[in-house]
Amino acid sequence: MIIDDSKVVTSEVREWKGLHLLHFQMSTCSMKVRVLLRELGLDWISHPINLPKHENSKVWFLGINPRGVVPVLVHDGVVHVESNDILTYLDERFSTAENNYFFHENDPSNPEAKELLDLEDGLHSDLRLLTVKFGPLSLKSTKHINHYEANGIADEYRQREVSWWREKSQQGITSDEISRACQNFCEIFGVLDDRLSAKTWLMGERISIVDIAWFANIQRLVMLGYPLKHHPNLFRYYKRLLARASFKAEREHPMSRLGAIVFAFFRKVSKVKGFQISNFLNA
Repeated sequence: MIIDDSKVVTSEVREWKGLHLLHFQMSTCSMKVRVLLRELGLDWISHPINLPKHENSKVWFLGINPRGVVPVLVHDGVVHVESNDILTYLDERFSTAENNYFFHENDPSNPEAKELLDLEDGLHSDLRLLTVKFGPLSLKSTKHINHYEANGIADEYRQREVSWWREKSQQGITSDEISRACQNFCEIFGVLDDRLSAKTWLMGERISIVDIAWFANIQRLVMLGYPLKHHPNLFRYYKRLLARASFKAEREHPMSRLGAIVFAFFRKVSKVKGFQISNFLNA
C-alpha cells in the first residue's frame, strides 16, 4: 500500500533515495521486512522508531505514515506501508528468477498464498492482546492515546487503533478475550501443522514471503510461552527457519537479545503466577 503523496506532510522523506526502513527491532511486522531485505541481499538505511517512547505518535512520524504504525518503507521518496504489502512490493521489485519469494499474479498458487497472508494478518490484534497479557507490552495511558489521535491528519485506520487502545485501557482485557486469542492461534497452528506434514515450507518446496510472515507470529508466540511442541511439524519448521542466516541475524541483533531476556523474565513471572498461555488452550 502506497501512502498518497498529499498525505506525506513530513516532506523531507520525498527526497530520500534508495531503500529506507522505519522500524522497531521488537516489532513482529518490522521483523518480516528486515528478514526479506536480508534474503534479497539488499542495502537499506535504518531509521529506528522507539515504540515504548511513543515515537510513532509524534508529528514527524505521523507526517510520513498517518496510520502511526511500523514498518514503513520509503523507496526513492515513495512511502509504502502494511508489512505484507511491503513484502510483496520488495519481491516484485527486486527478486530474480533464481531468488524470488512470492507467487505472482499469473502463478496458480497466488490465491492460496494471499489467503495464508490474509490469515496471518488477521491475527494481529490477537497477537497484540497476548503480548499485553503475557509479555512486556503495556496499555497506553490516556495522555499517549490522545497524542496518537491528535498529532496527525485524520486517518480511519489510526482511529480504529485509538479506539482499541482506549477500550482496553479503560475496560481491561477479559479472560474470554485471552482464551479466544489463544484458541485462535492454536486452531490456525493446527492447520499449518497439517500443511507441513507433506511440505518443507508452507507453500511447497521453496521458501516464500508466506513463511517469512508466519515466522514473526510463531516466534512471538514462542517468546510468550506458547507450547509449540504440541504441533510437531510446525516446531520442526520453526527450527528450519531459525537455521537460515537471515532469520538467525534477527535473533543475534543486540536489541533482540535484550528483548529475549525481557520476554524470558515475563515467562517466569507467568509461570510463578500460574497464569500461562497453556492454561487457556483448552478453556
